[in-house]
Amino acid sequence: MKKSEVDDYKKGDFYPSQIAPIVLKEEVNKLKFAKWGFPFYGNKRLVINDRAESIMDKPMFKNSFYSARCITPVNLFYEWKDEGSRKKVKHGIYLKDKNIMSLGGIFKLTSDEKGNRELSFVIITTEANRYMKDIHSRMLLIIDDGTLDYWLDKGTPINIIEEIFKSNGNHELETKRENNDEPFQQLKLF
Repeated sequence: MKKSEVDDYKKGDFYPSQIAPIVLKEEVNKLKFAKWGFPFYGNKRLVINDRAESIMDKPMFKNSFYSARCITPVNLFYEWKDEGSRKKVKHGIYLKDKNIMSLGGIFKLTSDEKGNRELSFVIITTEANRYMKDIHSRMLLIIDDGTLDYWLDKGTPINIIEEIFKSNGNHELETKRENNDEPFQQLKLF
């Protein structure tokens, strides 16, 4: 990746179908840019996440899970709490006592509408922990600093990856009710 690519990247919130930075392992860990979402073939929709409980079995994700795991560095993500009467309240979710969190995902080469090849990624979700359960039943997979290399290495035994899934419930999160007048956003980068 050229330095100019990093310099030209616009920091801030990003949404599904936009380009965002991911970290993946080649010979060394590398920062690359990828489109958020795998195309859902036969449909214009994008699949932006998948459940940890079924990712190893679904044809769309299986190969990437075993050979192409990545992380997306963010400082927060958003979730909307359904408060009934068609009202959803936006909450910012932060990792307590840390400015950056690494979200676990997978990546692959896909084709856009014109047949051009592009790098795409999805983020993995797990069952919500005690800090998230009041807001949503699911949460994004947060990878601890001490297990980043295991997550990125395609040679890591699956039982260790499964332990990383289980450890997601241990993360201490802080939630902050956000201004509902702002447009829906997904993730915030630095």
